Amino acid sequence: MATSSNAQLISTIQQVEITSQVIMKITRHCHHELEKQLDPHVNGVLLGLINENKHVLEVTHCFPLMNSDTDEGMEINREYMLEMERSLRQVNIDYQQVGFYQSTYLNTHCDRNFLDSVFDYLEEMNEAIALIYDPLKTKLGNLSIRAFKLSAPAFKLYKEDKEFTAEMLRENSLTYENLFVEIPVVIKNSSLTNVLLCELDSVQDNTSFFTLPTSSYLEKSMQLLLGGLDEINQDLQKINNHQRNVYKQQTAIMKYIQDQKEKNDARVKDGLKPLPEEDVSKIFKDFAPVGRLESLLSSNRIASHCDMIEDHVRSGIGKLYLADSFMS
Repeated sequence: MATSSNAQLISTIQQVEITSQVIMKITRHCHHELEKQLDPHVNGVLLGLINENKHVLEVTHCFPLMNSDTDEGMEINREYMLEMERSLRQVNIDYQQVGFYQSTYLNTHCDRNFLDSVFDYLEEMNEAIALIYDPLKTKLGNLSIRAFKLSAPAFKLYKEDKEFTAEMLRENSLTYENLFVEIPVVIKNSSLTNVLLCELDSVQDNTSFFTLPTSSYLEKSMQLLLGGLDEINQDLQKINNHQRNVYKQQTAIMKYIQDQKEKNDARVKDGLKPLPEEDVSKIFKDFAPVGRLESLLSSNRIASHCDMIEDHVRSGIGKLYLADSFMS
């Protein structure tokens, strides 16, 4: 599959439509694993179709997978996926894979494994997306489901080299902000479901809107933010050490060239032939450039934590001022 076709498709998909049944299956799978404390990170396969006329990706079905990195577990998942697609095809249900879903803990999904999964799906099928569900944020009353795709520059660079260098990032204008492309998500319900939601909205207890925000959520977000800053600091130390070693090597090369020149001048004065020039690159090996991929991923997570903290504080600061006025 050509890279140009991927880049073209990334810019054509403008919206992701998900049925409420798919949302319920994903939330049930994630919360079921959390209640049993089996694995906080679960994943599954998304099925549906792409509407090229409306530039909409429709997700109509999904099924869970076993979370395993072993060869045996991956083989079991592969056989299970084939069996599910065969069964869905027999009952005339959409069986085309359009991506995968994955749970996250306070937007900590942006790591190397997630990038590899997005790249593998996108390389196999142009319309692939990654659907991220945050059960902890959903428990606070805000449904957190986001759709991502790998940007065209990131896909191109990752296909050429798994480790991004500073020169590659500069040439392709790639930063942590455009590493992934977020696509708007719309939940599509039937008419009867919309009627039921309207009835439930009329009878629900509206006093929950005055619930004060908890500090545990903010505390966990701050801890993750500080952890991301530590990772950035470690990456900066690696870069500084690399630049220091390169400077030392350049100094040694200049000293070697100067010594060789002085030796040849002395030999010429003594009537001897000068020594043949040697290839400096064979004597001094170049240092491998420091990869910037981990720094990009850490910066992306830090930006996500900052956005979460801002949203949490914005929604709760008004309630705190209101509660303070009542207490005074």
